[in-house]
Amino acid sequence: MRKLSPTKAISHALNSVWTFRQAALRIALPWLPVLLLCGLADVYFVPPETAPGEIPRVTPVQIAILPIVLVVTSSMSVSWQRFILRDEIGHGLRLDGYVLSYALFGFLLIVLVTIPVTLLLAIAIVAPPAVLLALPAIVLIVGAAVRLSIRFPAIALGERAFGFRDAWAASAGNMWQCIGLLVLYLAIVLGCVLAAALLSGALSLIDRTLGLFLAVLAGSLLLQPFFAILNASILTSLYGFFVEGRDF
Repeated sequence: MRKLSPTKAISHALNSVWTFRQAALRIALPWLPVLLLCGLADVYFVPPETAPGEIPRVTPVQIAILPIVLVVTSSMSVSWQRFILRDEIGHGLRLDGYVLSYALFGFLLIVLVTIPVTLLLAIAIVAPPAVLLALPAIVLIVGAAVRLSIRFPAIALGERAFGFRDAWAASAGNMWQCIGLLVLYLAIVLGCVLAAALLSGALSLIDRTLGLFLAVLAGSLLLQPFFAILNASILTSLYGFFVEGRDF
């Protein structure tokens, strides 16, 4: 049984993104116009602010954006993982069966995680003492999702025989290590988002439109592609470590 080091795993993933940054740019650049249009549409069609106690509304356009972004990030992930694991230098605008399978199973995993987490949060809101049980349960659910996500590089490689059960078995005994890795990843995400928000907020003091436009640019052209490649790189590192027996 191999034991994962969260710090080595995140360092390996970050190092891969930096070392092969030209490949990352080649993979991401063709999709940037699509992400920018999605970002602008999301801001333009944002519903008016809801009154206290009202359920926030979501427009049809915003709903339509979600699968588009999922397919785009799946395309980047497949291209990146095939490049790292198989040295395949493909075209940027990849849209094939691998990408669609990646997006489909990604959506499935999101649903499988979102439903129980939402129920647990609702229970905690209705009965505050239940948060003592809900919070650990949510942590374990998210940790399980990380372990199951090891399947995604196999999807990118076309290894259909490798399923979620195999991903779970390959990462046995590493639940807390996977949770630790997720915490490190979320810390990076939070740091990047906070830096972008501070810069956008500072510019908003000068010109609100300029600040909003910068936020859309930063989110669509920098943060989304970076997180997509970094997330794919982390899963690639996990697949290499647990499935292919590679070391960091």
